[in-house]
Amino acid sequence: MDTLIRLSAIVNKVKTANPTACYDEIKQVLSKLPEYECDIAVLPKLALCSPGCGSLFTSPSLLAQCEDALDALRELTKTRNTYFLVGTVVEDWGKTVSAMAVLYRGELVALVPTVDNGAPIANAGFSEDFLPATTVFACGGLRFCILGCALDNMAVNCAKLAQTGCDLIIIPAYDPVSAGSISDIRRTARILSKSLGVAIAIVNGGTGDTSSPYAYRGFAAVYECGDILGEALADDVSIHFTVDLDADIIHAMKKASNYVQPRLTVRPQDAKPGLLRRVRRNPFLPEDNPGRYLEDLFLLQSRSLASRMANTGIEKLVLGVSGGLDSTAALLASVKAMDLLGFPRENIIGVTMPGFGTSDHTYGNALALLDKTRVTRREISIKAAVEQHFKDIGHTGDKDAAYENAQARERAQVLLDLANMVGGLVVGTGDLSEEALGFCTFSGDHIANYNVNVCITKTMLRDLVGYIAEKELIDGVSATLMDILDTPVSPELLPPDETGAIRQKTEDILGPYALHDFFLYYFVKYRFRPAKIYYYACIAFAGELEPPFIKEKLALFYKRFCAGQFKRACAPDAASITEVNLCGVNYYIPSDLDPDFLLSELENVGLDA
Repeated sequence: MDTLIRLSAIVNKVKTANPTACYDEIKQVLSKLPEYECDIAVLPKLALCSPGCGSLFTSPSLLAQCEDALDALRELTKTRNTYFLVGTVVEDWGKTVSAMAVLYRGELVALVPTVDNGAPIANAGFSEDFLPATTVFACGGLRFCILGCALDNMAVNCAKLAQTGCDLIIIPAYDPVSAGSISDIRRTARILSKSLGVAIAIVNGGTGDTSSPYAYRGFAAVYECGDILGEALADDVSIHFTVDLDADIIHAMKKASNYVQPRLTVRPQDAKPGLLRRVRRNPFLPEDNPGRYLEDLFLLQSRSLASRMANTGIEKLVLGVSGGLDSTAALLASVKAMDLLGFPRENIIGVTMPGFGTSDHTYGNALALLDKTRVTRREISIKAAVEQHFKDIGHTGDKDAAYENAQARERAQVLLDLANMVGGLVVGTGDLSEEALGFCTFSGDHIANYNVNVCITKTMLRDLVGYIAEKELIDGVSATLMDILDTPVSPELLPPDETGAIRQKTEDILGPYALHDFFLYYFVKYRFRPAKIYYYACIAFAGELEPPFIKEKLALFYKRFCAGQFKRACAPDAASITEVNLCGVNYYIPSDLDPDFLLSELENVGLDA
């Protein structure tokens, strides 16, 4: 895949005023990187002669040795299909210039000067032998620029450089450090990469340099659209690490749309082994402080409902409570909304509507949840009404789609009519996973006055309800919530088995929600092709799910995703409270879209990811 680009960040140990020793150290590090190891290798500014050289930078002898060391590195790397970026000093019509040399297959293809240098190194007035920082290079589908500036000035310079439309900004530096400065630099770079929608790679030299008048410490870090791909600190030896950048992710997140023609474009290396980046099974949940994210999510969910109530003057809520995960999450958000508005919880009318498939276990949890949240409880059985409806339409009682959907539509009618009676608002319970797969009954659980779960996947709802239980954000319900989390997901539209257990388990029908949520994330957020989603899923679920099963469920996902758009096209109101969702304001496709263009590619994908 020419959108997966492998980058090695290298900080070599230096010896002041000894380019030969610096080259020898770089050679030693490169010997540990196989030829297929990377597409781009980045070393710091002045990697061949440290800033400690001071006034010696004007020495013809030192400049000549730097030239020899660069020639030796050029010769060393001529068999590798890799961009090598290394910092050195060169003489430019009587001036000493710090520059990043760009090598490829033994050729010096460019010199890009660095700035913010101390005397006697020049910072301006370069000859035409040097290229500006806005010069773009390309490797496969990824374009990059080289920004040799002081790390204190990277924010404004990165913002300017991002206007070239580049995907990766490489910052080779050699800045002194102070207590806390490395943490500040990392934080700034990570925020910049997210706000600009680009990757940022910092390689800062300093290992082995003089300790006066500054303190140096080498470090390297690579960030992609706010995610950490790699970080390392050097002590007294050289360091290196290698990561894979994903140009598809960057292209989907990049803010600037400008285009600058690359000076040089090369193909990435083929058949690189493995994938050098983490692929998490639940990409919706951030790794950093997930608890804070879940708490924010719950508050946004509740506040959006509270705002709808305040803006419409409605003070009562009506919702069906089945004892399942979705209705539980909706009830918790409703309780929080009432608390935020200062209304009594009795203004929530929680309705149990036992039907043909209701199990004793879920029914008991629904009653316990309604009692412990201190809301108004109503029970309205739908069995007699549905049986009468079957007689009216001449239904035979077969367990077909009409048998199941009639129950869901009857429940929707009960809730809507009850809301009319009390002047309330029907709170929808459907989640993002069901929206994506169309696993809801049109004009049944698909319909409500306002949806509170629709931006949250089934997997995330489990995390959210679990967090609410753990932190006891709603008093007195934690034990019931944990029992609900242990119950299989089911629409409960078919009768229980002989033991009274749930017969109809959703994940037996569709496959694991965690897998479909994974597909949804990469399909909607990053626009991944089927082959790449399959590749990533095989890595994420390795050891749990087999490739043929993943491929089968991915095909099912595409079919259901396209077929279910007509339900999303007329979905109830909801607030867009997550970064990835299918609210019409964010995502729209035709309701009669044929998924063959996706399925045909998937058919040709092998099973050996």
